[in-house]
Amino acid sequence: MNITSLEIAQATMDMFFCLFCLIIFVSIKANNPKQKSMRMFAQLFLIATVLFFGETLAYIFRGNLGPFNILVTRIANLMVFAMNIAMANTYVRYVSSVFVEKGAEVSGNSVKIANIFSCINIFIVVVNLFYPWMYYFDEANYYHRNNFWYVYTLISLVVIFIGAGMAIKYRKYLKKRSFISMMLFSFIPIIATVIQSFIYGFSITNLGLGIGSFVMFAAYMYDWSHNGNEHTNMINDSRFDAVIMLIIMLLSMSVSIIACVNGIQQVTKENSEIQSRTIAQMVSTKIENEFIKPITVSQTISSDIDIRTYIEGKTREEAESVKDDITDRLVSIGNEFDYKMVFVVSDKTRAYYTYSGISRYLDVENDSHDIWYKDYLDSGKRYTVNVDTDEDNNGSLSVFINYGIFDTNGDILGACGVGVDMNDLVDILARFEEEYNIKVCLVNHDGLIQVDTDVSSIEKGYLDNSYFGNVSDDDFYYQLSENGCYMTKYLEGFDGYIVIKDNNPVKLDVNKIILPIVLIFIASVLIMATSFVIISMREKKAKDAYNRRYEASIKDELTGLYNRRGFEVDCEIIKKNNNLIEYVLIMMDLNGLKAANDNIGHEAGDELIIGASKCMDNAFSGLGRTYRVGGDEFVALLRGTREEAQDAVKTFDYLTENFQGNLISELSVSKGVVVCSEHIELNFEEIKAMADKLMYADKDEYYRRTGKDRRRV
Repeated sequence: MNITSLEIAQATMDMFFCLFCLIIFVSIKANNPKQKSMRMFAQLFLIATVLFFGETLAYIFRGNLGPFNILVTRIANLMVFAMNIAMANTYVRYVSSVFVEKGAEVSGNSVKIANIFSCINIFIVVVNLFYPWMYYFDEANYYHRNNFWYVYTLISLVVIFIGAGMAIKYRKYLKKRSFISMMLFSFIPIIATVIQSFIYGFSITNLGLGIGSFVMFAAYMYDWSHNGNEHTNMINDSRFDAVIMLIIMLLSMSVSIIACVNGIQQVTKENSEIQSRTIAQMVSTKIENEFIKPITVSQTISSDIDIRTYIEGKTREEAESVKDDITDRLVSIGNEFDYKMVFVVSDKTRAYYTYSGISRYLDVENDSHDIWYKDYLDSGKRYTVNVDTDEDNNGSLSVFINYGIFDTNGDILGACGVGVDMNDLVDILARFEEEYNIKVCLVNHDGLIQVDTDVSSIEKGYLDNSYFGNVSDDDFYYQLSENGCYMTKYLEGFDGYIVIKDNNPVKLDVNKIILPIVLIFIASVLIMATSFVIISMREKKAKDAYNRRYEASIKDELTGLYNRRGFEVDCEIIKKNNNLIEYVLIMMDLNGLKAANDNIGHEAGDELIIGASKCMDNAFSGLGRTYRVGGDEFVALLRGTREEAQDAVKTFDYLTENFQGNLISELSVSKGVVVCSEHIELNFEEIKAMADKLMYADKDEYYRRTGKDRRRV
């Protein structure tokens, strides 16, 4: 079984989202949610778990043949499309239930319309099992879209739009953070689906779905951890501590795996490219050297003074008279450098001198074998290269170097050169091709093949030369293809291009890559799970100890109420959250504490303080907290309406009026009550000052009514 690195990355990403959604589902269900919206929320993550699991299988098994691979691929794709329908429909029902629970008058038509569209998509998916309207698989077991894929996708978008439309319509019932998370859950997959319509090979849609799920869960976790009583942070629950830590670790590990796979792919590509370039450079150097020698020999002949003298200004009759001299000179050079073909051409007489004397007189107009000379003259270059049959050596195929001969004034006298046996070049290429599993050929500027181990393509086959403008003689021009790579370089000596194809495709074997990664992944999850249980237990123990110490630091030892420090901490929370208008502030002071201490004793004073604190706790604990901020000074911070606060104060008054202690038979408390929502123009300090003022006014009224001496009580 083979799998590309792109498929590894996709499968790894899907595996992470699968585990992420499964953990979220289990963690929500473990808290046994009572609300329908939370049950629907958990159901969303269960559906997403199945969806991502199906897509993981689809990417691992696609492109592999055999009955098992084909069956798994088809079941996995069916799971993905079925769960996509369920996901969109459940999202609409979840949004509807959220707003119903928040008191919105939600019409059931939206859910009904979503159900109708979902049924249409179910019909398309089921029919596709028998008639491939929506998607099909080719002979290599690869998935391909068909026309109804776009219909299915459009309907899915409509269903998601219905959910998004409901969220927009009833957005006033949501906190801004929750509304944004709903919009992201809707529109990230929508945008991804639009992009997916133009892209094959990577699941952009489900990537968007995974990110949207992550964002919505993050918003839910934030709201959940800050719900209810400001002073009870539910996030301290050890189960959720472990879940959050596990999610972070799984995310980090999955990102690491993806990075590792991509790194393997990149290193493989880089190593493959480096190796290919190294081989190509070695081949080109060898070929280049094969041309340096004949070019040097041709240049030597061109510079030979005797050769110039023999052909300069000679008539055809005189050409015959010097043929022996030229032949001897050519034979000497050929023997010295081991060439079977060495030639000289006189421009004036068109005599073609070889080892055998004058082989022929060139006819550039009528003889195709002689057109090379005209091409050389027209080129304006110092030398050219051409491929032709060597008529003087049994018609064998050769590569000819054509070098100009000039007089002292720079005027053309003729041409000279050598012929390199094509078989020698082919043998060199064949050795490299066999040893390194590559394909090598030399082509001219038009892409016409000049040298190739397939002799039948020489001077007949063409290669694409559209990119030759990007090729230089400094380094190879590298092109990666699906089944290998092409490297092209300009060879100055050859005056053409060397093209090398490396036949080694870059593929990663699943048994060597996926299996170890999956095993490491599973082992790591088990190790992390065990570690988190131990860590969570120790963390819970440490948190409990810390909470006990913290509670002791903010609690009044005598009454059990919160102390001044606790009051200051909660005041800072209210200021930070800027929600003062939600509170009712009550400042309280005991009446008669000094008299009880002086006349009866401090035990009576303590009984008075404790009795008052119990009355306060019984009356106010349902709405907020009560604090002892001084000897006989108390504060209550209640979260509720004026009516709720008045009821609590009435309860408190009833309890104090009916108080009966062992040493004290009367309990009186002066109060100053301020409903913060009725004084939104005041800050917290001003609210406290107002409550304090009202409390002292109530105390004055108490002394006036009872006629007691304030200085003695």
